[in-house]
Amino acid sequence: MAEQLHQNHRERVLEKFRRFGLDVFSDHEVLELLLFFAIPRVDTNPTAHRLLARFGSLHAVLEAPVEQLCEVQGIGPRSADLLKLSFAMCARYQQDVAKSERHSDKLNSYEKIGEYFVPQFAGEQDEVLLAAYLDGAGRVIKCEEVARGGHAHVPVDAYKIASGALICHAAGVAVAHNHPNGTATPSEADMLATRRLEQTLTGLGLQLVDHCVVARGKYVSICKLRTGQIGQRR
Repeated sequence: MAEQLHQNHRERVLEKFRRFGLDVFSDHEVLELLLFFAIPRVDTNPTAHRLLARFGSLHAVLEAPVEQLCEVQGIGPRSADLLKLSFAMCARYQQDVAKSERHSDKLNSYEKIGEYFVPQFAGEQDEVLLAAYLDGAGRVIKCEEVARGGHAHVPVDAYKIASGALICHAAGVAVAHNHPNGTATPSEADMLATRRLEQTLTGLGLQLVDHCVVARGKYVSICKLRTGQIGQRR
């Protein structure tokens, strides 16, 4: 019975985290939750309190050497390793975010979008449709091939593109396709497909940032063209 009550307590704590995140947790509750994954079938709440009493704060617990952590009652090598791994993951996360901020492509202008896509079509003999899923700042979260057609046509599957954007939690999408045997001038079918794609994305709260047509190292921005400007780079 006691074990069942303890299991129910763990499930309640986990459900609380799933619903609200860590913002509603006190520091000892954060440690209690984390220790669930290293210490099965034992109440980790007293251990969490002992850690904070020994080291004084959550960050000090995570920064403590393994040897000192293991001196706390209830903490063994596995628990200490988990605490150190959590701290290391936080550092790695911050490094990765900083790296992304420095190096990630920001597709926040028609020119940058064109320059981003043009090299990706080099040597292509088929028409290919690419979609770049963007965050709110225009950084590329992911770029993927959405469809591949023949020499003169590639389908623009608006729902597939929208699904990819939602999976990536994107704020916007930039798409591009090539005309391997022609010019970068958009066809009427390209213009219509762009309107349909834009309507689908808008209905889901997403932005179509641009649709580029690429041919022979040049590009035309359909979205820029629709504003009455010349979208071709020479």
